Amino acid sequence: MPPESDAKHPQWTEKDQAYMKQYIEAHPDNRMAWYLLGKQYERSGEQGKANYCYNQAGEIYKAFENVPLPSETVEEWAKKREEQEKLRRSRRSLVRLILFVLLFFIMIGAIPGGQASAPSWPMKAAGEQDPSDKRVGKSKAAAISNGESNEATQQAFLVPASDDGAYAAAVKRVFGTSADGEWKKYLVNIPTYDSWWLWSHSLHAILQAESSEEMNHIMVTPLQDPKCNCGEEQEQASSFVSGWIQASEQRLVAKSALTAMVRRHGTAPNEWRKLAKGYPSNVVSGTSTEVETAYDNVYKQYKDGVQGKKADPKAAKEHALKRVWSDQSDPFREPLRIVVDKKRHRLAVVSGNIIVRNYKVGLGGKRTPEGRFQITEKVVDPNGSSTGDFGSRGMTLSDSLYAIHGTNEPDSIGKDRSLGCIRMLREDVEELFDMVPIGTEVSIGTDLLPEQPIVPDTEKRYRLDLTPKQDNPKKIYRWLD
Repeated sequence: MPPESDAKHPQWTEKDQAYMKQYIEAHPDNRMAWYLLGKQYERSGEQGKANYCYNQAGEIYKAFENVPLPSETVEEWAKKREEQEKLRRSRRSLVRLILFVLLFFIMIGAIPGGQASAPSWPMKAAGEQDPSDKRVGKSKAAAISNGESNEATQQAFLVPASDDGAYAAAVKRVFGTSADGEWKKYLVNIPTYDSWWLWSHSLHAILQAESSEEMNHIMVTPLQDPKCNCGEEQEQASSFVSGWIQASEQRLVAKSALTAMVRRHGTAPNEWRKLAKGYPSNVVSGTSTEVETAYDNVYKQYKDGVQGKKADPKAAKEHALKRVWSDQSDPFREPLRIVVDKKRHRLAVVSGNIIVRNYKVGLGGKRTPEGRFQITEKVVDPNGSSTGDFGSRGMTLSDSLYAIHGTNEPDSIGKDRSLGCIRMLREDVEELFDMVPIGTEVSIGTDLLPEQPIVPDTEKRYRLDLTPKQDNPKKIYRWLD
């Protein structure tokens, strides 16, 4: 029979409680830690101390408990806690009954070799070990360390440290899982600027939550805690997050290209390569094994959504696109678009409120128009040269004389020396050319972006194998350079 304590949440040990107190002393602003300490006090019968901790936890407590803070309405809180306790007692009684039945059948031999164990969800602090905890097997650990991932069992969630609501939501998604089997989830810290989240290839996991194969434990490891004796976990987390960042960018590019095609032409091809043709059909600039695989998965998801609503074809396509972009395993929820900040001389590639890249650019001051445009043409080596006035890449804005292009005057970057176009360094414009499809929206305004550049190291730049014949020798480009 299980102990008298909550079958899902056994009593915390004094060691657990002492550790959490020490952790809070070092991190007094960590609301999740306050919440966990409050749960410890509550389960040991010290409700007054628990209430104090819950008040310190603030929105984290509300997100998990779905009730007001103790300091906001004590009577309502107490009443709801009493109702919740009754529900927990009912659940404990049901668990005991199920275990009793299982043990009975085991004893009479109805389940040969069977074993029964009460489900439990202890949260272990950094560095602690539990002999009953089933850790990741050697083969799986090796796969993780090699950058491979099993999307069915491993996920990552972005956590902006400056947004309590978003932090609480991410934590709740990690611990509120109902999936069966073994899984591992990470909270990945992302810096912010105003309402922007700043994506980069140096993001790191701050917390790891891992279930056992039998889903009877969750091991929580605060990866950034100096006291955490978890070097192996940190190494595995770093490897997984690195692969997750690159895979997320591949999906983002694939989803954006498919969305642009559906919204411009009402349909999308079933293969990425059919988008990567020569000029003027070069919706995308080239291909790679990774983006082809990503597009295959995205297209299947889109097609399944369309077939699920055949009555109204137009509505079916929008429904399917919403389905593609609502994927809970993906940090990006909107197609790529471009934002240009005339004040700071920046061009950002963004998805929703996430800045994926932020390049320094050259502009034309008042001669650079403000407003909304679309990329309507993409060309390699405008006017037959990669070293001419327009550099190696050009992207026309709304069939006008304005464009985003390279330059043979790199010292003009960051200045207002063009006649209205947007100038970029070669490595920047070539990466942008590979990332965004024809149909990408472009917004030009003032005071929109952070000054901080967001550009990967050379080896991590987004690159595709360029499709031949993307130049246009029949046309002399006269963009307002």
